[in-house]
Amino acid sequence: MIQVETIVIGGGPAGSAVACGLARYGHDVMLIERTATSQHKVCGEFLSVETQLLLRRLGVDPLALGAVPVDEVALYSSRRSVTSALPFRGLSLSRYRLDAALLRHAHFSGARLHRDVTVKTARPDGSGWLVVCDNGHTVSCRNLVLATGKLGLRGIDDTRDGSQVGLKMHLRPTPDIRRALEGRVELYFLEASYIGLELVEDGIANLCMVLPGKAMSQFGSGWPALRNHVAAALPALAERLADAEPLWDKPKAVACPSGGHLHRERNTAAYRVGDRLAHIPPFTGDGLAIALGSAALAVAHIREGLSPDVYLAAARKLTAGPIRLASIVSCLAGHRISRNLMFAAATRGPGLIGSIVRRTRLTRAMDGLDPAVLPAPPLVSP
Repeated sequence: MIQVETIVIGGGPAGSAVACGLARYGHDVMLIERTATSQHKVCGEFLSVETQLLLRRLGVDPLALGAVPVDEVALYSSRRSVTSALPFRGLSLSRYRLDAALLRHAHFSGARLHRDVTVKTARPDGSGWLVVCDNGHTVSCRNLVLATGKLGLRGIDDTRDGSQVGLKMHLRPTPDIRRALEGRVELYFLEASYIGLELVEDGIANLCMVLPGKAMSQFGSGWPALRNHVAAALPALAERLADAEPLWDKPKAVACPSGGHLHRERNTAAYRVGDRLAHIPPFTGDGLAIALGSAALAVAHIREGLSPDVYLAAARKLTAGPIRLASIVSCLAGHRISRNLMFAAATRGPGLIGSIVRRTRLTRAMDGLDPAVLPAPPLVSP
């Protein structure tokens, strides 16, 4: 049997950040990731100002990885549009490239990285946990960190609402459309749906959307049918997609909950980070900030020997406000009448969009964090 202090299950941004932070403080930490190589994940791929801060404190420079700047947001419905400057400079970078960089940093920081390994079961054992993997190894640990994204872990995880589906396609736009998308993120709103479009590295455009699960039965999983479905309802988006080259045979897909969600069950004995802790409506672009912010909190609480319940209370304080407001906006934007009123208000009051963007950030809550919570810059550069 293998023994370690902490096991982190899941090698996305949240899991890698926990492993990296703990390893730098000398903890014996094992990171278990089920994939053998980096994968494209369903994600808007927007890096907000607090996401950038947390990445740099981990030693990851998004610009060095090829991230592109985002300075304005354009909102569209079927008949209306409004554009506003962002109150900060955002960045955009593919999860494929970001996840690979974070896993490298976790490994070079001293974490034991096990890839192409799936956790079969994890069960409490005295004051710790026993984790059984599909490679035949059983690992004993004191602390268990759940960082499995939108995928639960059988036996110890809660059931999530999967009433919506997240879809993502990378496209190669025409030169004219690429120039039109430079420096901006475009958000398109429909009934109970929204779609984001922005450039990532190498001139590629990321199209990411959240649709009702039942909509999938109308057009299946193929790209042409999906493109036609959204283009028919959104003329402005149809123009963007008209001659764009899809880079995959079909979109990436994942089930996701509707609105916002914050885990509240106590006495779980495991530290939840990222999507296993909370889900903010994706149009806010702050999902990665929640992943990295919750990871920083988990590192601080594990180092101090504080329980998962104490951590959960701190994590709720960090995330509850932005999730609550984002859920309200998501609900209003999903209905035609309230959506039209929102667009009218945003047109007459240019500062409204910037105000909502600021109030759905984690920045205010992060300002109250002890600087020691954020991992120090790296001692080594992979």
